[in-house]
Amino acid sequence: MNKISNLVIGQGLGPIKFGMTRNEIIELIGKPDEEETEENGDDKILTMFYDNILTDFTLELFEDDDENGEDVYRLTSLLCTNPEYTLDNKIHFGDTEQQFVKYTKSLKAADADIQVDQDTKERFLYYDDLGLMAIFDEEGLSTIQLEYWDDDEPEE
Repeated sequence: MNKISNLVIGQGLGPIKFGMTRNEIIELIGKPDEEETEENGDDKILTMFYDNILTDFTLELFEDDDENGEDVYRLTSLLCTNPEYTLDNKIHFGDTEQQFVKYTKSLKAADADIQVDQDTKERFLYYDDLGLMAIFDEEGLSTIQLEYWDDDEPEE
């Protein structure tokens, strides 16, 4: 499984790419430990939990139509807290917020929207232009969430 331990902004995790269907993901890494489906207005969201295979790794898929007009879930988001993973082979769990911000600046990202949980003192950095969220606790980077992001879209 270590071949898939690199999270890539705008792409996914190793061979698991944004836009893949539930069945394609299962073919690659097997069935999840748990699945949860919820409805949010017109959206149907399937969350796949891979705690035993990928340790603290969650895939979130939104319902979409395939080429035949049939409903299918496609990967739109992933969340990881596994300290063995990296972000773009450059950022590691435990890295400082300063290291992380320096890296996002190298990508020419806009400044992060920062929120602080007053109870836990965790810092949440949101980068809408990268489809990226990072959570920092007293030990450094603890959580990464990636969402589908298309860096080829023309600027307005």
